[in-house]
Amino acid sequence: MINERSEGIVNNLQNYTFHILGCGAIGSSAAVQLTRMGAKNLCLYDMDIVEQANIGVSQYEISDIGSNKVDALSKILKGIESNANIYTYHEPFSEWYYQDMKDIVILGFDNMDARLLAMEIIEHHPKKPLFLIDGRMGAEHYQQYTLPKPTLAKYKKIWYAEGSPEPCNAKATSYCSNMAGSFISNTVRKLTTKQPYNKVLNFNFPTLILEKSTMYS
Repeated sequence: MINERSEGIVNNLQNYTFHILGCGAIGSSAAVQLTRMGAKNLCLYDMDIVEQANIGVSQYEISDIGSNKVDALSKILKGIESNANIYTYHEPFSEWYYQDMKDIVILGFDNMDARLLAMEIIEHHPKKPLFLIDGRMGAEHYQQYTLPKPTLAKYKKIWYAEGSPEPCNAKATSYCSNMAGSFISNTVRKLTTKQPYNKVLNFNFPTLILEKSTMYS
């Protein structure tokens, strides 16, 4: 068991399906960390290929350049957990492939319009995910929003238009993307073990200050 050193903290991720919407810096880091924690069911959504610029901020390697991100990430995850069930969708996001298995959506797209469109698509599906975790990253600032049973109306309250001074992947650093994966994975651990979690959090790297909201059960 690859997660035997952490199973005392969380040991039930195999019972969930994680939908990674956007397999760049945030999505690839979250997917890798969740798999190391015991996740075995992941749906990867991304229409892009791996480029050289991705190597410094994502989980990919030089040998992945030119490959579809979803295929390259699937290979990485299978290298961690050979029995993982990985579903890949190399296409513009137009459908949420609900798995009916305690689905959790992780938003890692690199622009705000794609995030809103994704939520509109999920809204029209007859089944909703248990939770949506939206990670937003700048070079040295990370934001995260967690919504239980998300709806479009709820999401619009935390969405802002592109061009806002808020960070959203305009630039990236490896330490911010890895920390993003850590925050998301920690939130998943809290959600799946029914612990209090942060509905909203902001982390600033220059000051190393975490501003957090009220804890929600």
